[in-house]
Amino acid sequence: MADLNLSTEQAEQSAVHQDVKEYYGKSLANTSDLKTTACCTRINKGCLSERLRTALGNIHQEVTSKYYGCGLVFPEAVEKCHILDLGSGSGRDCFVLSQLVGETGYVTGVDMTKEQIEVARKHVDYHTSKFGYGSPNVVFIEGLIEDVIELGIERDSIDVIISNCVINLCPNKWKVFQGAFAALKAGGELYFSDIYADRPISQEARSNKILHGECISGALEWKELMSIALEVGFAPPVLVDASPVTVPDNPELSSLLGQTQFCSATYRLFKTNHHEHDSTLSEEITYNGTIADHPNKIKFSHDIELKTGTPLVLPASVSLLIKESRLGSHFSFAPWTGQSSPYPSLSSYSDFNPFQISVPSGCCDNKEASCASSSKSCC
Repeated sequence: MADLNLSTEQAEQSAVHQDVKEYYGKSLANTSDLKTTACCTRINKGCLSERLRTALGNIHQEVTSKYYGCGLVFPEAVEKCHILDLGSGSGRDCFVLSQLVGETGYVTGVDMTKEQIEVARKHVDYHTSKFGYGSPNVVFIEGLIEDVIELGIERDSIDVIISNCVINLCPNKWKVFQGAFAALKAGGELYFSDIYADRPISQEARSNKILHGECISGALEWKELMSIALEVGFAPPVLVDASPVTVPDNPELSSLLGQTQFCSATYRLFKTNHHEHDSTLSEEITYNGTIADHPNKIKFSHDIELKTGTPLVLPASVSLLIKESRLGSHFSFAPWTGQSSPYPSLSSYSDFNPFQISVPSGCCDNKEASCASSSKSCC
C-alpha cells in the first residue's frame, strides 16, 4: 500500500510538472499573455541604482519578453559569488546577476521547461560579448529545481540562491528548500520572491491549470514558510518586502478563490551554523558603507535599515545572520550591555504577516537611486 501511495503521489507531481511545462513552454509566448499580475514585477525603474538599471538594460529583448517573475531578486554584495537561480526561465535574472558577480563570479540557472532553457542558452554568447567578458560565466541546466543535487550542483558549494516566483509552481516545496539548503555554503543565503496566500486555498482552485500556471493557486499560505524553513534547517525567514497581487478579473476563476488574498513577498533564508535564534542578547552593529551601490545605507529587512557609520543595536540572533554571511565583512560588531534592542528577536520575524506591509509598488525611498521617473513598468 505504501508503494502504491508513493507511486500515486509521484504520478500527481509529474502531472503538475507537465502542466507547468505546457503553460510556460507553449501557452505563454511572452508577458502580454499573462492573465494576472502575479508573474509580473511592477517597479519604478527610476528607483533602481544606476548600475542595476544599466544591467537590466543590457538584457536581450527576447529574454526580457519571456520573463515571468514577481519580485527583484538581486541581493547585495554578490561580487565573485557563485549564484544558483532556481527556476531561471529565459535567463533574465541570471544575465543581470552575471554582471553583478563580475567576470570572476559564476551563475547557474536551473529550469525544467525546455523552451525557456533554449531561449536562455541561445543568448549566452550575446550577453558574454555585451558584458565584455572573455568567456561565459553563466550556464543553464534543464531539470527540476527539486533535484538540484541530483543535477550535479555540489553540496555546500553555492554562495547565494535566488528564485523568482517559481517555488509556488512546485508540487513538492519541501524538497525544493531541502535541496537549496544542501547546496548552500555555511552562511549562504536563499534570497527569493514568491506568491503567498492569506488563508488555505481550496482544492478546486489548486486543481485549476490557469490559476496554478499564473503562480496563484500553488502558493503557500504565508505561515507555512516558517515551518518548512525550520524543518529543513534554515534560520527563521526574514521578510524584505511585499506587494499585493491582483486576482483574475474573471468570475469563474475568482469564484474558485473566494475571499483569499494574495501577495508577492521577498524573503531571506540563511544557512547558519548556530541555532540560538531566541537569544535575548543584543549586539551593536555598524555598516561600513563598503557594499557596491550602497555607500550610504543598506536595507536588511522590511524594518531594519543600517546607515553608514551609525551604530544600531540589534538582537544578537539577527546580527549573527549578517556576521556569518557574505555581508559580515562590510560591518563592524561590538558587544552591547545596555538596554535590549528595540527590534524583535529573529524568531519573532517569522510571525510577521507580509500582508501587513503589502502595498502597491511605487517610487522607493532609496536616496542612493534616482526616483525621477514616475512611470511603472513590468520588467
